[in-house]
Amino acid sequence: MFSYSNGTITHQLYQSTNSLLNYIQRENERGEKGLAYNWLEEFVDTFGHRLVGSESLEKSIDFIVERLKQDGFDNVHTEEVKDLPHWVRGDDRVTMLEPRYMPLQILAMGLTPAGNVTAPVVVVEDLEELQSENVVGKIVLVAPPSWTSYGNLAKTRYAANLVKDLGGIGLLVKSIAPFSFGTPHTGNGEFGTKIPAACVTLEEAELIKRLSRKNQTVVVNMNIKSREIGKTTSRNVIFEITGKEKPNEIVLVSAHIDSWDVGQGAMDDGGGMAAIWQAMRTIKILADKDPNFRPRRTIRGVFWTSEEIAYLGSKYYYEEHKKFNNETFFFVSESDQGAFRPTTWESYLAFSGSAAQKTRIEEITHILQGFGIPLSVKFSKTQIDVVYWANDGVPAINYVPEKHHSYYFNFHHTYGDYITIFKEDDLQYTAMIFSALSHVIANMNSWE
Repeated sequence: MFSYSNGTITHQLYQSTNSLLNYIQRENERGEKGLAYNWLEEFVDTFGHRLVGSESLEKSIDFIVERLKQDGFDNVHTEEVKDLPHWVRGDDRVTMLEPRYMPLQILAMGLTPAGNVTAPVVVVEDLEELQSENVVGKIVLVAPPSWTSYGNLAKTRYAANLVKDLGGIGLLVKSIAPFSFGTPHTGNGEFGTKIPAACVTLEEAELIKRLSRKNQTVVVNMNIKSREIGKTTSRNVIFEITGKEKPNEIVLVSAHIDSWDVGQGAMDDGGGMAAIWQAMRTIKILADKDPNFRPRRTIRGVFWTSEEIAYLGSKYYYEEHKKFNNETFFFVSESDQGAFRPTTWESYLAFSGSAAQKTRIEEITHILQGFGIPLSVKFSKTQIDVVYWANDGVPAINYVPEKHHSYYFNFHHTYGDYITIFKEDDLQYTAMIFSALSHVIANMNSWE
């Protein structure tokens, strides 16, 4: 049924991959919203958000494991990840006291300590400005003038220790988003900080900035009750389609199961999980019908825990599996930038690897383009949970749809992260991308 020659995709492989992608399309046509969407709907409506250390996360892991076993995947199990920060959100309040009284819409940053401080606010637009400001005894608001990208702005969330070293007693950060309906955003703060830190909405950050520029003294009270209460243990979820010829060579496809404790965690990253599940389920169904369809290498799905807190789940997994002398990672991938259907050529696979390996990936995207999936391949170091393997030279991709660049961040780490963000065919098309990638790569002779 298949013919592979030095990793090149032949006519026979085009035909088999077309069968795979057509099957996913037919499956979704049979369901009102599509199988992956229905899978995600049940998951997030049942468990909601899933913060590390929460009961909802651990119950959702149990649920997923049972469902994967019912699906008939091979080697379904969990692997513990220990000594994770157990941070809990409290009844946090930030209030502007001068020049007028106004409760602010905020979300404490993850890992922030509790604290109750009142002080004038010093406003800066970037971290470099801090060096020329007197922030001793002050609360610092970092409010960049405009949205550029998440990568450029996320560093402002990690400024608490810098502020403390300069004498500041609290940190506020303008929410890292291109748009807001008065919706604050959360995210990881800085490990080991001793001062309270929170994100404030775009609208209210700009208000404080305007007042400050008019030489009005802005005084704020930060009453943060969120805190770390010790350490906790969580679990990565693993499931496989065992390779028929090279079972110890691993093609890894992944997403993360944990989320922040706002919204449903549907976009970040329940959608990625649903797409990976449907991609692997489709390959398994076709392999069960025709043994020739079973991949030569093992396709391994992993749903990471503790991605939101410093990628600790994948880091632990990487370090533990380095000890396994009987397995080799042939390819690694993830969906954690929004599992949206690509509709423009701004969508791409962020690729880490050699030029020859990139050519192989481009051959796969050529097949996908025939299904109305505009997708290119770009060299990029932007890997997330799979960065540890990428740094070792394992070929890696991170799927980046065009909606990731702005639309995604309207909802990212906010109360707005609900399943309603997705259109009905988003997850279907993301599943098609990962099914083609994993199946073709699992059957290649080599990367050269």
